[in-house]
Amino acid sequence: MGGLTGKFGLGGGFAGRRGPGWPVAAAIILLSVLVIASFFLYLSRLSGASSGENDAGGQTFTRDRERIGAPENVTVTVDKGATVSWEGEDDVRIIGYNIYRYKAGDDPGSKVNAAIISDTVYHDDEGTMFNSYAVATVDASGREGVMSEPVAAVLEPASLSGLAPTREPEKVEDVTFKGPPEQSLPPTLVGSTAEGMSYNGVWYKEHYADVTGGVIMVTPYYGDSVSYTFTGDNVAVISTRHWNYGIMDVYIDGELRQQVDLYSAQVKVRDTVFTATGLGPGAHTVKLVCTGSKNPDADFTFINLEALQIK
Repeated sequence: MGGLTGKFGLGGGFAGRRGPGWPVAAAIILLSVLVIASFFLYLSRLSGASSGENDAGGQTFTRDRERIGAPENVTVTVDKGATVSWEGEDDVRIIGYNIYRYKAGDDPGSKVNAAIISDTVYHDDEGTMFNSYAVATVDASGREGVMSEPVAAVLEPASLSGLAPTREPEKVEDVTFKGPPEQSLPPTLVGSTAEGMSYNGVWYKEHYADVTGGVIMVTPYYGDSVSYTFTGDNVAVISTRHWNYGIMDVYIDGELRQQVDLYSAQVKVRDTVFTATGLGPGAHTVKLVCTGSKNPDADFTFINLEALQIK
């Protein structure tokens, strides 16, 4: 046997080569196991993070992915615009708020602030007594939390404060009147509720003994309009001027003729605020549009129509 080992180089030579190889192989195997274990541990943590869960003592926390609660105690007061105030939730994720204004009914609302509001109060210069407001929180990523319910002004002044109404106002929306107006008028006067008067948007039918025909149609909402088609060479718009009233556009046959500012420090009823002459033969259409803007001294953005005078 000794001869064989000596002849073929077996025995001591083989043992010498095997001695230093095993530690290296063992180290490689151990390193491989650690790499594989680390890889599966990474996958496990990645899976937990993607589901938004962090297990600590058997309890799961998902707060970072929950929507922020709605602001509380939202109030709206009206005085030369609308002031909205609220209480914010004590949440470190909140960086500010967005304010939404609603006209009426099923209006989807529109954001009124250009930049995120860091305070808990906001004044809307164009706010009116017929608007509602909702407040939403905003986090650092720009995501909105739960929005508050729309809230209307607590106090709603009459659009013609200073005059005594004969009846409660009536809300009308997208209506064309049919039949004669409530009171008879001279042949050249067409009352605001006469047959053919077509109102777009939300308007309020208010009753005062002082105005033409006892009825005045009022809206504070941007874009709302009234139109009337007539046959005549001349037309005049009769409205009330008041400190609650804003600016309206007057169109004749689709052409903007004039912007009329209805603001006045004193009440002026039955006032001729616009006149167009020489319209020519055939039918013509006059249209009044609420601009949603106002004189700096005015309290609100109402526009109104008492009557049209047609000759």
